[in-house]
Amino acid sequence: MNIPAKFRKALDPINDRTFVITRGFDPCLALYPIAEWNIVEQELASLSSIRNRNREFVRSVVRHASHVQYDKQGRITIPDNLKIYAGIEKEVSIIGMITKIELWSPDKIKKYDDQIDIDEFDDLADDISF
Repeated sequence: MNIPAKFRKALDPINDRTFVITRGFDPCLALYPIAEWNIVEQELASLSSIRNRNREFVRSVVRHASHVQYDKQGRITIPDNLKIYAGIEKEVSIIGMITKIELWSPDKIKKYDDQIDIDEFDDLADDISF
Protein backbone atom coordinates (compact mmCIF):
# COMPACT_ATOMS: atom_id res chain seq x y z
CA MET A 1 0.00 0.00 0.00
CA ASN A 2 1.23 3.48 -0.84
CA ILE A 3 1.21 6.17 1.87
CA PRO A 4 0.19 9.44 0.14
CA ALA A 5 2.93 12.05 -0.07
CA LYS A 6 0.95 14.58 2.00
CA PHE A 7 1.05 12.17 4.96
CA ARG A 8 4.70 11.28 4.47
CA LYS A 9 5.68 14.96 4.33
CA ALA A 10 3.88 15.64 7.61
CA LEU A 11 6.03 13.10 9.44
CA ASP A 12 8.60 14.50 11.80
CA PRO A 13 12.15 13.34 10.89
CA ILE A 14 12.36 11.58 14.27
CA ASN A 15 9.90 8.99 12.93
CA ASP A 16 12.51 7.68 10.46
CA ARG A 17 9.87 6.68 7.85
CA THR A 18 8.38 4.35 10.47
CA PHE A 19 4.78 3.76 11.48
CA VAL A 20 3.11 1.37 13.86
CA ILE A 21 0.09 -0.36 12.35
CA THR A 22 -2.53 -2.06 14.50
CA ARG A 23 -6.23 -2.81 14.70
CA GLY A 24 -8.48 0.21 15.00
CA PHE A 25 -11.44 0.35 17.35
CA ASP A 26 -13.70 0.36 14.31
CA PRO A 27 -13.31 -2.32 11.60
CA CYS A 28 -10.25 -0.55 10.21
CA LEU A 29 -6.51 -0.31 10.78
CA ALA A 30 -4.74 2.51 12.61
CA LEU A 31 -1.38 3.70 11.35
CA TYR A 32 0.55 5.77 13.91
CA PRO A 33 3.75 7.72 13.33
CA ILE A 34 6.28 6.25 15.75
CA ALA A 35 6.32 9.42 17.89
CA GLU A 36 2.51 9.22 18.30
CA TRP A 37 2.70 5.50 19.06
CA ASN A 38 5.14 6.27 21.87
CA ILE A 39 2.46 8.50 23.42
CA VAL A 40 -0.10 5.68 23.08
CA GLU A 41 2.33 3.31 24.80
CA GLN A 42 2.83 5.78 27.66
CA GLU A 43 -0.93 6.04 28.13
CA LEU A 44 -1.31 2.27 28.08
CA ALA A 45 1.56 1.88 30.57
CA SER A 46 -0.24 4.25 32.96
CA LEU A 47 -3.07 1.72 33.39
CA SER A 48 -2.71 -0.51 36.42
CA SER A 49 -1.64 -4.02 35.42
CA ILE A 50 -3.29 -5.35 38.57
CA ARG A 51 -6.75 -4.97 37.04
CA ASN A 52 -7.69 -7.73 34.60
CA ARG A 53 -9.73 -5.35 32.43
CA ASN A 54 -6.70 -3.08 31.98
CA ARG A 55 -4.44 -6.00 31.04
CA GLU A 56 -6.98 -7.26 28.50
CA PHE A 57 -7.32 -3.80 26.97
CA VAL A 58 -3.55 -3.28 26.69
CA ARG A 59 -3.15 -6.77 25.25
CA SER A 60 -5.91 -6.14 22.68
CA VAL A 61 -4.13 -3.00 21.46
CA VAL A 62 -0.48 -4.03 21.44
CA ARG A 63 -0.62 -7.68 20.40
CA HIS A 64 -1.60 -6.76 16.85
CA ALA A 65 0.85 -3.85 16.53
CA SER A 66 3.66 -4.06 13.98
CA HIS A 67 6.35 -1.58 13.01
CA VAL A 68 6.37 -0.84 9.28
CA GLN A 69 8.71 1.38 7.32
CA TYR A 70 7.82 2.89 3.98
CA ASP A 71 10.21 2.55 1.07
CA LYS A 72 11.39 5.24 -1.37
CA GLN A 73 8.07 5.04 -3.23
CA GLY A 74 6.11 5.44 0.02
CA ARG A 75 4.91 1.84 0.15
CA ILE A 76 4.31 -0.26 3.24
CA THR A 77 3.38 -3.90 3.59
CA ILE A 78 0.28 -4.55 5.66
CA PRO A 79 0.54 -7.79 7.67
CA ASP A 80 -1.92 -10.45 6.47
CA ASN A 81 -3.66 -10.81 9.85
CA LEU A 82 -4.46 -7.08 9.84
CA LYS A 83 -5.71 -7.14 6.24
CA ILE A 84 -8.08 -9.96 7.19
CA TYR A 85 -9.31 -8.08 10.29
CA ALA A 86 -10.09 -4.94 8.26
CA GLY A 87 -11.39 -6.78 5.20
CA ILE A 88 -8.77 -5.06 3.02
CA GLU A 89 -8.10 -6.75 -0.29
CA LYS A 90 -6.77 -4.63 -3.16
CA GLU A 91 -8.26 -1.18 -2.62
CA VAL A 92 -7.74 0.88 0.55
CA SER A 93 -9.49 4.05 1.71
CA ILE A 94 -7.04 6.28 3.59
CA ILE A 95 -8.38 8.73 6.16
CA GLY A 96 -6.21 11.26 7.99
CA MET A 97 -7.31 11.41 11.64
CA ILE A 98 -5.14 14.29 12.94
CA THR A 99 -2.54 12.21 14.85
CA LYS A 100 -2.93 8.92 12.97
CA ILE A 101 -4.14 7.47 9.69
CA GLU A 102 -7.02 5.04 9.32
CA LEU A 103 -7.01 2.39 6.61
CA TRP A 104 -10.42 1.08 5.59
CA SER A 105 -11.85 -1.40 3.16
CA PRO A 106 -13.87 0.78 0.73
CA ASP A 107 -16.93 -1.43 1.29
CA LYS A 108 -16.69 -1.15 5.08
CA ILE A 109 -16.24 2.63 5.14
CA LYS A 110 -19.23 3.01 2.80
CA LYS A 111 -21.40 0.90 5.13
CA TYR A 112 -20.11 2.90 8.09
CA ASP A 113 -20.85 6.22 6.33
CA ASP A 114 -24.34 5.04 5.36
CA GLN A 115 -25.17 4.35 9.02
CA ILE A 116 -23.99 7.69 10.40
CA ASP A 117 -26.56 10.34 11.20
CA ILE A 118 -24.61 13.58 10.85
CA ASP A 119 -27.16 15.43 13.02
CA GLU A 120 -25.94 13.40 16.00
CA PHE A 121 -22.72 15.45 15.95
CA ASP A 122 -24.32 18.88 16.46
CA ASP A 123 -23.51 18.96 20.18
CA LEU A 124 -19.90 17.99 19.52
CA ALA A 125 -19.56 20.66 16.85
CA ASP A 126 -20.83 23.21 19.38
CA ASP A 127 -17.98 22.29 21.74
CA ILE A 128 -15.24 23.28 19.28
CA SER A 129 -14.66 26.22 16.95
CA PHE A 130 -14.44 25.66 13.22
